[in-house]
Amino acid sequence: MGLQLTPNTTNIYIHGTDIELTSVYARLTFTAHPDGVTISASFKTYLDHSKFLLGDEIFTSIHSLNFDFVILETEDQSLQTALDYSILKFNDFGYNAIIV
Repeated sequence: MGLQLTPNTTNIYIHGTDIELTSVYARLTFTAHPDGVTISASFKTYLDHSKFLLGDEIFTSIHSLNFDFVILETEDQSLQTALDYSILKFNDFGYNAIIV
């Protein structure tokens, strides 16, 4: 499970070029901290899911791919929660994000 990111107010480029991408696939790694409410998440980006399966990472203009979240005590430290909070963070940065 990952996120498909598309431009909203911020375009996505291959790092160091002017090649604009219509979408990228972002794969999450997360850590649920012992305090029960903190999640650290990091992402790698790929052109699409098939490139992820090949391990063919792509570097893009999406600068920050490391996030820390403090969740509500009523929420679980889970993959779903990490993805939900990540969607909000990517939206703040000007991207549309959906779970795929």
